[in-house]
Amino acid sequence: MGTRLSNDSAKEIVRRRFAELDAGNIGVLDELFSPDYKLNFPGRKAFSLEETRQFYQRMYAAFANLRHEIHDQIAEGDKVVTRWTATGKHTGEFLGIEPSDRMVSFEGINIYTFEDDKLVASHVVWDLSQLDK
Repeated sequence: MGTRLSNDSAKEIVRRRFAELDAGNIGVLDELFSPDYKLNFPGRKAFSLEETRQFYQRMYAAFANLRHEIHDQIAEGDKVVTRWTATGKHTGEFLGIEPSDRMVSFEGINIYTFEDDKLVASHVVWDLSQLDK
């Protein structure tokens, strides 16, 4: 294990992850994420990096102009906690929810784990109840 990132550097990497994916740069996963990365949602099997890539492709395809606003970030040790709101037009099926063709917002909290300067895991809790309205 190398030198630990500063808290500010770790938070900046997470902010960049959101900005790059919102801009359509799925390739940022190869730059910022470890090949052993795992995406975790409660009650589901963890996604590998390739499954994460496919998940993000489906998510961004389902919401036109999806953008994230970061409200809070807390960093300590090898973790960064980020609270965010995503907004976009729900134009495609997502997680079994049929498109509404309307602007929607949903909120979440991600806990990211770093190893050196790479993201190795995320634990995500989000509220998708707006999609059913």
